[in-house]
Amino acid sequence: MSEEREQIRILIAEDERAFRILLSEELQDENREVKAVANGLEALDLLKKEEFDILITDLKMPEMGGIELLKEARKIRPDLLVIVITGYASLETAILALKEGAYDYIRKPFSLEELKVSVNNACTKIFLERENKRLLEDLKKAYERLKEVVASKEQTGPEDLLGALERLAQLRREGFLDEEEFEAVKQILIERAHYG
Repeated sequence: MSEEREQIRILIAEDERAFRILLSEELQDENREVKAVANGLEALDLLKKEEFDILITDLKMPEMGGIELLKEARKIRPDLLVIVITGYASLETAILALKEGAYDYIRKPFSLEELKVSVNNACTKIFLERENKRLLEDLKKAYERLKEVVASKEQTGPEDLLGALERLAQLRREGFLDEEEFEAVKQILIERAHYG
């Protein structure tokens, strides 16, 4: 995947032109980029060329329906959140859509507010996943730095201990270690220096 984006990218696949334009206008804002296409094949082609976070697809469209698009889109982007909208709702299609990995299933007619709530929830999920990924990367970096500090102290002299404690204090100041972790590692370093 390319570099992190803060903006959410939404792709709409809807064969009714007026409805497609309305959805695009209503969902576009400073944190969301929206592109809209008229059918599933166009959507699939665009998904192969560009990265999207959310796909909103009509269930019944010419050439490629929403369920088939859902299946193919999730092969390309397994983490893509797909919202299926339909005027032909049935329990069977709802179960099938959810079984194929749809994030949500909304029956037409629906209020724009109902769709906005679903999209907002999907955006929140995406932002949380991005933040968790960033935090995990920070934690991995801190762990590697901590391993280096501890490993370098296996041949510890007084000046080495002082340098290690300074690097450890830096990790604490940067927020990678809480006070309890800082004290525990500090104690290990002191014991290694004292007992060899």
